[in-house]
Amino acid sequence: MKQLEHINLGDDCPVFDGLYSLCQTSASGSVCGAVNLNNGSCDVVVNWAGGLHHAKRCGAPGFFYVNDIVLAILELLKHHDRV
Repeated sequence: MKQLEHINLGDDCPVFDGLYSLCQTSASGSVCGAVNLNNGSCDVVVNWAGGLHHAKRCGAPGFFYVNDIVLAILELLKHHDRV
């Protein structure tokens, strides 16, 4: 917590106890889903804990702590030319 308090995440992304765990859950779910797609163990994956981005129609103010979709895309690109 002390290490993160100096980072200005804005009003909609406060620093709180458990933040690291939340980011781990979000990111690992998306990456594990991509791994499962890559190894053929499933055709569709959904990470209900991921994709908590808060872009708006009139702008893209940023992401919710971690950009898990990019991590998943990077994993998918290990086996696919395009994502």
